[in-house]
Amino acid sequence: MSKSIYEEVIERMDVEFDAWDRAERFELFELIEQALEQAQNQEKLLELHKRLINLYEKLYDTELSHYYEIEIIKLKYQIKELENEGGNDHE
Repeated sequence: MSKSIYEEVIERMDVEFDAWDRAERFELFELIEQALEQAQNQEKLLELHKRLINLYEKLYDTELSHYYEIEIIKLKYQIKELENEGGNDHE
């Protein structure tokens, strides 16, 4: 299993920062940016999954099942898109 982007950043930050040259610093900042983007995508996915669970609960508790079924399909599609987008990130 490969290291997470977070582990990679932490390892590089353990080295004394003053000893790094400009290229190493730039590379670290790119890794930090990727980690932040990955975290934002994970946060979006978590929110979509929460909404999906909520809709499933409503689906079984109400008579508006057709409406909620459509909303569930839309959310599943958004989740799939985000997960596929995340597959292109650095792991």
